[in-house]
Amino acid sequence: MRKTYGNTWWGKQWLRTLQNIDDANRLPRGRTYANTGRVSTIDVSDHQVFAKVQGRRPRPYAVSIQLEPFTEQEKNQLLDSLIKRPFLLTQLLSREIPQGLAQLCDQLGISLFPENWGDVEGECSCPDWAVPCKHLAAVLYLIANEIDNQPLLLFELRGLDLLGELAKRG
Repeated sequence: MRKTYGNTWWGKQWLRTLQNIDDANRLPRGRTYANTGRVSTIDVSDHQVFAKVQGRRPRPYAVSIQLEPFTEQEKNQLLDSLIKRPFLLTQLLSREIPQGLAQLCDQLGISLFPENWGDVEGECSCPDWAVPCKHLAAVLYLIANEIDNQPLLLFELRGLDLLGELAKRG
């Protein structure tokens, strides 16, 4: 059975970042790496993703991916706007990303999803010159599935503990 990535609209939007950046044809190989279990660990901490990806060498490659965190102003704007929109808030609390949230973020000038590869800071310890290399691409595919299952991870990757901050505001 073929694995699919980005099964929700928000997972697909995450993968959109990969489009038009694959000058060296690394994405298909990255998807193969993701499909065959070559990514041994993925940890998310402080809006960064750290992973180990097994390549041809005996020691796995270290991959890190980071998005630009929201500024304090962006966090406050977003939280204030969400509190005023109970329908969006209810969907978020149900662990879904409503389409209206993307529109709200656009209106506020806040990027929830990366717009292009320049919005993603990625590094890999492999000797490949391509960005993204197949190891980075594999991790990005797996992040899409994590986002499908845990959509609030999108906020965590931007440095915002959405539920914690909403709870603080009552």
